[in-house]
Amino acid sequence: MNSKAKAVVYWVVLFVVAALIWAVSQNKPNLTKATYSQFLQQVQAGQVSNATIEAEQTGVNPVMYSMKDGSQARSVLPGDYRDALAAMREKMVNIEIQDASAQWIRVFLNASPFLVLVGFWLFMMNRMKATPAAK
Repeated sequence: MNSKAKAVVYWVVLFVVAALIWAVSQNKPNLTKATYSQFLQQVQAGQVSNATIEAEQTGVNPVMYSMKDGSQARSVLPGDYRDALAAMREKMVNIEIQDASAQWIRVFLNASPFLVLVGFWLFMMNRMKATPAAK
């Protein structure tokens, strides 16, 4: 295979991988953002059915929740979220608490298409450098 054909194959594969990465990134659900106060108001009004809290060691705790009408939203809870937890228990909200330290696996899985792209690019650059240029 000559160098022009290799270059064409390289750019076609690069374009396809970039298109796949873009398609995957566009497929994420677009959750509405709510403030902590709005979240508490929705809980106290009995509109929230499920809540998933990612428990952090320090700082804020992300929460993704589902409303009884089927819509989903996300918010953050303060480090001490006992008040929110009490309000959710009072309104019989289904609560799931996840360990945020296990989220590194998700980060790695989300980064894997990029890592594959970088690996392919390094492989192709190594192959192109190893092949002498045609005169």
